[in-house]
Amino acid sequence: MNQSRPQGSLTLDISGLTIAISVPDRAWLPGLRERYHEFLSDAPSRWQVDLRHDPALIDTEHPWLRHHGRLSVFRVNAYSGWFDMARRYATVTTPSHARALSALERTLAYVCMQALPREYDALLLHSVGVEVNGLGHVFFGPSGAGKTTVARLSEGHGRVLSDESVILRNTNQGVMLDSTPFWGLSTPPAMIHRARKTVPLVALYALSHAPDFRLVRIRPWEAVSALLDTEKVAIERVESASAWLSVAERLLAGVTVYRLSFPPTPDLWPFLISSSSAAPRGQVT
Repeated sequence: MNQSRPQGSLTLDISGLTIAISVPDRAWLPGLRERYHEFLSDAPSRWQVDLRHDPALIDTEHPWLRHHGRLSVFRVNAYSGWFDMARRYATVTTPSHARALSALERTLAYVCMQALPREYDALLLHSVGVEVNGLGHVFFGPSGAGKTTVARLSEGHGRVLSDESVILRNTNQGVMLDSTPFWGLSTPPAMIHRARKTVPLVALYALSHAPDFRLVRIRPWEAVSALLDTEKVAIERVESASAWLSVAERLLAGVTVYRLSFPPTPDLWPFLISSSSAAPRGQVT
């Protein structure tokens, strides 16, 4: 196996979690710096991720993630690697420079998914985050529930902070929504606006497509169950499951959560603004 070892590095700060990234060729650094410039940091790193290059890797038809003690080993698409949770160290190997970003982002997202609830009282959620008038709204659900549709319909009504993953964080000022550098790999470049941003979170929405609009407030335990439908990988480890559930319980006790049924029309945001402002905060429909 002809695998290139790290030759250069940079550090990202994602919601306070600092991750040093090493690359196999210094020529790869300018592209990474341009992509992640809003999240670059000079602070000491808590995690280390080594990005490596092996042109012999080919796509697999059967992706997998397995846990062996403190190690998690994976093979997804043409990428392979492992995570050492105790050492805060991970590697991911890509077959080409062109596929390096996809390999790296999968790895960074997994690090955030595992480290944030354990050490930062925060959760990375596979969801869409939108800022409207300085306040945050987060939309989640399984594949096909409408996250991409909501991101598209939010243009012109608010700022989409990410259409792929956002971070919710407990603070003394309440629950905060943090942007991430992660966007959908198929998102048109013109729609991607990476920015490091934090806003107060006012609501979460569990999505489903429907012919008519409906907004129903749900209780915290129902919200935890709904989130678990889309975040199962985050709790595969016992330690991670305990931390995730503890953080989720505190987060969801401090924010309003709705089930949102909606048709894909431009009336989405007018409906949300009028409905949520009219409902008393404590009301459960």
